[in-house]
Amino acid sequence: MMKESIWIATAFVLVIPLLFVMRSTKWSVKGKHVFITGGSQGLGLALAELVVSKGADVTICSRSQAKLESAVEEIKKFAESGQKVAYVAADVSTFEGARKALELASGQDQGKVARVPDVVFCCAGASKPGYFLEQDESHFTEGIKTIYMTALSTAHAATQLFVANKKWDGKLVLTGSTLSFVGIVGYAQYAPMKWAIRGLAETLRSEFLLYKGLSVHAYFPGTILSPGFIEEEKTKPKVTQSIEDGEKGGQMPMQCAKKLLKGVENDVFLITSDFDTELLRVATSAGGACPGNNFVVDRIKSIIALIGVTFWRIFTADASIRKFAKQSPDQVPGLQ
Repeated sequence: MMKESIWIATAFVLVIPLLFVMRSTKWSVKGKHVFITGGSQGLGLALAELVVSKGADVTICSRSQAKLESAVEEIKKFAESGQKVAYVAADVSTFEGARKALELASGQDQGKVARVPDVVFCCAGASKPGYFLEQDESHFTEGIKTIYMTALSTAHAATQLFVANKKWDGKLVLTGSTLSFVGIVGYAQYAPMKWAIRGLAETLRSEFLLYKGLSVHAYFPGTILSPGFIEEEKTKPKVTQSIEDGEKGGQMPMQCAKKLLKGVENDVFLITSDFDTELLRVATSAGGACPGNNFVVDRIKSIIALIGVTFWRIFTADASIRKFAKQSPDQVPGLQ
């Protein structure tokens, strides 16, 4: 019995690292049609430049036509002959706006890519930091619209498009934030919306199991040194700036874009690009990012939960969803 245990332990120690070493890229952006909201600046623009440099066709989307036209000229510098770089000027904070934007991107109009996107990146959104008591209803309404509704509307329209066109290998990528895992002073208008995006991603990961091949990813960047960051600094409380330590912890948009794309290529569900956010992701899953009830007892429970919840997800929740899709496809929207 002892020898068997030693062999099992040895095999576990050797095999688990090999799984990570042998993990190969499952997906390539080359030749794909990539649709990016918030694509005229910051992360979205850097991502567009990156995917085009890797052989993709791209459609960027934002509300400002002037910014889009300028961005397209920048992106084209990374394109080879025959690649398409297009834009759609649209407000995707409503279901109708997002639906029309994706229809235009897929349409036959001159200058468009003229096929259904293979992957949709939701990068639109902006933060307006401030003290909770100094912000009024309009600040929070705007936050819901520009941060959460842009992601929700685009996600819904993209999923509808994927299913209607039987594009079962479609990919949806949502953008959260470090603040999807922890809330700090100054971000009452922003952090709850990013938590909601994380919740949407987790919910869609479960529901997409009904459709073989559809996948969702969520990216959680820290501070991105972009035009949006410059705007944030104008209203950001000093205490918030002291916690973030200014630009010292920030990353350039292209750094973030590369980490994001690598995560999607390797089929990572929750993608991070800095060590602090990765620790928060792990800590949150174990209940460590907010005050607990009893430190010692909570740590013991977290170990039990780590194993128990994983088994529940794989063998109960996910298995039940796949079984239902197989046995009752007539009850699944889009599979009838």
